[in-house]
Amino acid sequence: MNTNGRIIAETISPYDGSPIVLIVTGFDKVTANDKTGSMLQSWILRSDIEPHKAFKDERGKAVCGNCPHHGSRKGSCYVRWHHAPLSVYRCFKRGNYPHIGNDWHLFDGKSVRMGSAGDPAMFGVEIWQKMLKNAKNHTGYTHQWKEDFAAPFKGLVQASCEDYLEKLEANYHGWKTFLVKHESVEDPKGSHHCLASEEKGKLTNCAACGLCSGSLADVVINAHGANANKVLVEA
Repeated sequence: MNTNGRIIAETISPYDGSPIVLIVTGFDKVTANDKTGSMLQSWILRSDIEPHKAFKDERGKAVCGNCPHHGSRKGSCYVRWHHAPLSVYRCFKRGNYPHIGNDWHLFDGKSVRMGSAGDPAMFGVEIWQKMLKNAKNHTGYTHQWKEDFAAPFKGLVQASCEDYLEKLEANYHGWKTFLVKHESVEDPKGSHHCLASEEKGKLTNCAACGLCSGSLADVVINAHGANANKVLVEA
């Protein structure tokens, strides 16, 4: 068995009723990159289709919902679905990951990334609360904040917004927000610019910062990479 990962739960997507699975990895070997730091990674995947194939069409909406960056829309998602998510999926399908069972203590003192791929709101908030009860901290984002099934996540994850007007709408409804903007657009007043970003010189990382926990601050970051030109240029 591959004890670096655990199956947390399997259910049907609240978005379209398709079968999905929640897997967390990093228990034996914590995955780290410059931006996130050392965090447990959580993967929300369809349990019946390889993730890179699902991402290309409507089937991927089971885990991504109405996200505008999905492959059937802009196709500008930062997740490389044919890399780590595919590896996790194939390990799951081979039956190599044990179930979490009663081993919730594995999350104690750890930093948790909610939704390394997929939207955390696709699973019930009570599952995440078990994971986070004694965790050090967490980060989380949802594009489903307008959906009724995502309402319990207010205060636990950031509302992912596409423009300033969406940010204002989310704030009005009580959400802390995360806005990806074009570099030519000024930061919204009162927002905190991500200190782990390239434009801020990577002053910290997500595991050390903890602002994107749904209750502390509105956060903004500039779009980067090949998909930066797909971000709206507007105030």
